[in-house]
Amino acid sequence: MKKWLFLPAFFMYAFSAWAQTDSILEVGLTQYSKDDRFDKYQLTLALFLTEGDTIYSMDFEGSRPSVPIQIKRPKGYQYYAYGYVFFSGTQNKYNPGYVTVLVCNPYNKHPHLFLDYNQNFDFTDDPRFTMPFFDEPGVEIELANGEINTGRIKLVLTRNKLFGQKYDFKKQMDEYYEMAYKGRKFVGLEFTYREQRYITRSGMVKQGRESFKIALLDANANGIYNDAEVDKILFVNANDTVLDATNPLNFVVFSKKGKNTYFEKNDKLYQVIEADPAGLYIRFKQSTDEVDFNKIKVGKKIPKVKLTLVKGETLKIKKLRRKEVYIYFGSKTSKNFKSDTMLLRQIAALDTNNLKVICVLYVNKSYELRIFQTDAQPNYILAYGTKELSNKLGINSVPQTLYLGKRRRVKKYGLNPNEFLRSYLEKN
Repeated sequence: MKKWLFLPAFFMYAFSAWAQTDSILEVGLTQYSKDDRFDKYQLTLALFLTEGDTIYSMDFEGSRPSVPIQIKRPKGYQYYAYGYVFFSGTQNKYNPGYVTVLVCNPYNKHPHLFLDYNQNFDFTDDPRFTMPFFDEPGVEIELANGEINTGRIKLVLTRNKLFGQKYDFKKQMDEYYEMAYKGRKFVGLEFTYREQRYITRSGMVKQGRESFKIALLDANANGIYNDAEVDKILFVNANDTVLDATNPLNFVVFSKKGKNTYFEKNDKLYQVIEADPAGLYIRFKQSTDEVDFNKIKVGKKIPKVKLTLVKGETLKIKKLRRKEVYIYFGSKTSKNFKSDTMLLRQIAALDTNNLKVICVLYVNKSYELRIFQTDAQPNYILAYGTKELSNKLGINSVPQTLYLGKRRRVKKYGLNPNEFLRSYLEKN
């Protein structure tokens, strides 16, 4: 009787597993989000005074001749200054990949900015923006792709603040613009604007008890978010505040046209079914396809790598070649981190003569690893996670694990601490 009861349960489990694998998730990417560069980069919207109704095309610091361009200015202002914003979603023959802006009365407390949306150099048919003074909130401006109007990025322009210790920097930059753009009159750095860009759209993935953030990043700033081999899919933990597009654990680049794009998150493999060109949604499903993501094949040796430990000392993994090694890769915000590290303590105590346990922790600041060391007092080896280490060992998301046999040979990827503990106890 028990056997007959088991069969329906088995088929229910099999059907459930198939359904989870085959069902397609659609996630709305409803908001612009900051990527790691948003607050780090200091991009300046440089402004030069017009010569009557004439401005000059970008010469890219003298790399090509500048061309005079006739413009139509809005009336009623004493001074006019122009500049260029990088955006490859619309084109003009003079400045490919850039949109022209005109700032009227740039020396006033609140100048007016006109952005040449339609690339016709007539600023009388463009909307007007009132620019902020020092410490006032920035002005937000959306730029739309010329072919797909819903495909957009957003600029935030704030007044460059240059007081006190920044005087020398201001002087250097004023001299730079005068030298690099000869024949033009630079308005002065204190009358320019800091340019920040929202080029990422994000949403939240929820699957049962699991959740994570997913986003599309418009890497070439054209308002299209699914360009093959250029744009990125980002995936971070639900409580991460920064969408880091430089960390390979957090992104994949869209594959070549005609090829499937995959990503890993929380020990699961996903196949991208569709990414909206305008970045408004993404559709994907769990996959059972064989995708190695540069993982080292079972039985092969891992490359020679050095680990940097808490106090700055290094450890070569080859020194552990006479032992088996279980390596856990994680961050303090990764799935099940607290319970996983508790299990690592148990695993580390199983067989200290034949098994070594290493926790590779990815942190934003080095002191975070030292704090964890002080608080947790681990009985396993604690090391810094780096991009180089991830690349060499084929680690594409966290949490992840790598089980090595003797002489650094790969035995298995992806055994979580609970699975490893049970399997090790069964064998021994």
